[in-house]
Amino acid sequence: MSKKKTTLISLLVIVSLAIIIIAVVTPALTPFFQPRSDLPPEIDEADEAQIATNNDSSSNQTAATTNNTTTTTIMPTTIDIVSTTSAFPFVQRWAAQYENQQSASSGNVNVDYLADREIIVADGVSGRSELAIVGVPDETINTLDVPVSAQAVAIVYNIPSFPDIPSGLRLNSTILFLILNGNITWWDDAAIKDLNPTLNLPHERIVVVHSSDDYNNSNNNNGNSSSSLVLLKQYLGLQSLNWPKNDSIVASGPAELAEMVRKIPYSVGYVDFSYAVQTRMTYAAIGDADGDYILPSVQSIGRAVDVALQFHNSSTGRSSSLQQQEYPPPTINMSRIVSGTYPIVGLYYASLLANDDDRDKEEEGRRRNAAMLDFVEWIISESGGQQTLLEVQYPPIYPGNQQLATYVEIVIDTIQNSLTN
Repeated sequence: MSKKKTTLISLLVIVSLAIIIIAVVTPALTPFFQPRSDLPPEIDEADEAQIATNNDSSSNQTAATTNNTTTTTIMPTTIDIVSTTSAFPFVQRWAAQYENQQSASSGNVNVDYLADREIIVADGVSGRSELAIVGVPDETINTLDVPVSAQAVAIVYNIPSFPDIPSGLRLNSTILFLILNGNITWWDDAAIKDLNPTLNLPHERIVVVHSSDDYNNSNNNNGNSSSSLVLLKQYLGLQSLNWPKNDSIVASGPAELAEMVRKIPYSVGYVDFSYAVQTRMTYAAIGDADGDYILPSVQSIGRAVDVALQFHNSSTGRSSSLQQQEYPPPTINMSRIVSGTYPIVGLYYASLLANDDDRDKEEEGRRRNAAMLDFVEWIISESGGQQTLLEVQYPPIYPGNQQLATYVEIVIDTIQNSLTN
């Protein structure tokens, strides 16, 4: 019994010691055994970085908000440009491509092509925008005119039995004049057959289509489509042209004229070559002074510009100052047309109004004028607007033509000086 008693006492001592130890140690271990919900959330390094980023963003947004309240937003500069409608196929390309380039380079210029606005000039007062693409420079108002493209007139026709362009039809100035004034009325007329002995010309009446702007012998060179008529009359050697009274149809402009010729069998008319190319019209080979028959093309039009470009008593030294009254813009001299060059050809010009108004001296006016000048410089650049001309089968006119390039440099210098003075 004594041994059992001793063992029992030992167990009691051990239990007592254990209770004492637990009582002493438990308060120290309590924090480590609290539920997670009762502890403040722990933050790892990634969370700390995100919090820091969010804090920075909030600061930046606040700063941006503060800056926005103090910074004035600069609105895009808008250029209004109009053109003779015969130039539409490439002028609308210029506007779109220049705007796209401006957007890509973070530019701040919009080009509005006012395609439905006519170029109207009456009593020396212009109803046009400050930048216009024209076929005939207007001498009644103070402008500076920069050549931007060749201009050629295609004689288009619709003979259903003939193949698509080119059909091989030949016309010279004499026969074309007799057709357009109504003296030749049948496609198989002997005079036409003499020029085209290999063609099976039909015995059908010729329908002449012309623009309403050219009706009654209009000599207004500033009309919406008259530059084409001006070139046509130059080729025919005429001051005026009487359209047939019976076998003729009047169109409202170049686009409708082209559409009518496409739709009306046995019709003939005239459109800018770019229209003929874009709408895949059939056009004639035209006789030159040497008796050769030339189709309009990049090569034949380009050669005509190269050999026939003339400068009117202008000194093209870099020190020259340029005023239109003293130095008219370059033109095409028809008497210089040589073999292998298309004979119904001229130029288009970017015509800028002179800045005589005091409002153009203000900052907004200066920005607008500088933007217009930049647009014109892009048009005449080889990698810009001149490259675009090839899309409508027109040749660039500046590569290799140093005299023309020098002339334009003087014009641009004159305009730039007007912006800074």
